[in-house]
Amino acid sequence: MKYVACGASVVGPRHDQLSEPNQDAILLTGNRGGWIFAVADGLGSRSRSDIGARLACKIAKQSLLNDAHKGELKLSFEEIHSAWVDAVTPTHVDQSATTLLLGSVNRHGAVRVAQLGDGLILLRESGKFTVLSPSRTGFSNQTCALSRSHEPSQWVNAIGNFVNPGDGVVLMTDGVSEDIDTASLPAFMETIYRNVLRRNRRRGRRWLESELTNWATPLHSDDKSLVAVFRVSS
Repeated sequence: MKYVACGASVVGPRHDQLSEPNQDAILLTGNRGGWIFAVADGLGSRSRSDIGARLACKIAKQSLLNDAHKGELKLSFEEIHSAWVDAVTPTHVDQSATTLLLGSVNRHGAVRVAQLGDGLILLRESGKFTVLSPSRTGFSNQTCALSRSHEPSQWVNAIGNFVNPGDGVVLMTDGVSEDIDTASLPAFMETIYRNVLRRNRRRGRRWLESELTNWATPLHSDDKSLVAVFRVSS
């Protein structure tokens, strides 16, 4: 089974103007004919959120490479949280809080994804489009995140299978997802697929970086990150 994949993360205009770092992070790496992927969005009010996001993606990769975890990713949630707390060190946990969306697809098309906090995960299986992510609750600046305590109920997860060419997964931080109307999400996913289909990974990344940098929403200011993997043939 063959795939196309691309990912990009760009600093938002506000952080760029203030010479502040990108508080998002991404992961996209091949693995035995499949892919491992993640996006993280450090909470804007926390001083070390950029570090927390990068470490979250690194730990997600380590967990997803662990072949002991089969099926749903919920078996890994406590492990991910514990490893992340150790990595940021206990004294910096509160200032490193970050959301995390992660997943993997193997060479046979079996996909598993999970999410903690804001952002969106889009799935297409056998041509059927679904949104994994839960509806946001609370105030607009509140979200679940990797932080001091582990709350299993705050995670959502799913498993599936890529059957047809065009089946795939898209992970994005809320800097992207909040600017897209729900009714437009299937078309948005299809646009990404059509564009990465005719590009190699490097050119796909450059195209995606350009799209995120020159975002169409007026006065957009947030960092923007997106990772996508699609099946293209058997």
